[in-house]
Amino acid sequence: MSIIKLENLHKVYGKDNYKTVALKDINLSIEDGELVSIMGPSGSGKSTLLNIIGCLDTQTKGEYTLEGRKIIGLSNKEMSKIRNTTLSFVFQNFALLKDYTVYENIELPLLYRNMKKSKKKEKIYYYMDKLGIRDLEKKKPKHISGGQQQRVAIARALVGEAKIILADEPTGALDQKTGKELLDLLISLNTEGKTIIIVTHDVNVANMTNRLIKLEDGKIIGDNKVINGKVME
Repeated sequence: MSIIKLENLHKVYGKDNYKTVALKDINLSIEDGELVSIMGPSGSGKSTLLNIIGCLDTQTKGEYTLEGRKIIGLSNKEMSKIRNTTLSFVFQNFALLKDYTVYENIELPLLYRNMKKSKKKEKIYYYMDKLGIRDLEKKKPKHISGGQQQRVAIARALVGEAKIILADEPTGALDQKTGKELLDLLISLNTEGKTIIIVTHDVNVANMTNRLIKLEDGKIIGDNKVINGKVME
């Protein structure tokens, strides 16, 4: 089943002489439970595409259907609910709140849910344990390493138990060893049933996924399966 479907999608910024075409004629379906990478040079439209899939931006033209529901025309409240319950982002710069503790950062997606405090705490501790960061509970981001910050960001993405995880250059700010650990973790989450989409410049990251989509000048120029680390032409 296609959990994400984009049909004849375009994205244009500005108008007239100041118009920039970021995406053009994008047709793409992503199945429930897929592990997908998106590659392309800077300016190819990767982040724009991810932002539209993540409901952080909207298309200029075309259709976006998420879990069988058309996204265009939804209210801000409905979009916020989708971002809080269906989709989760993992950003390259972690996007942690510097004045909040690790626990408080992970708690953010749950703040506006009608959930008992004890249940909320149980969920937060579950994902902290899963990611090996329980001992960092009271620390603030500046007092922990980059790899630990990324684990906090992933715990925050997971605690809302969204079906889809969107990762924008998740290894870009990490050393090779920590980046490999992060990818192994994302692959593990995929085997548990999460749909994961990773934007990356790194071919080694793309080769660890199951499907590679290539963008250039706002258009899809390749869509290939990846089997045992090899892109199938």
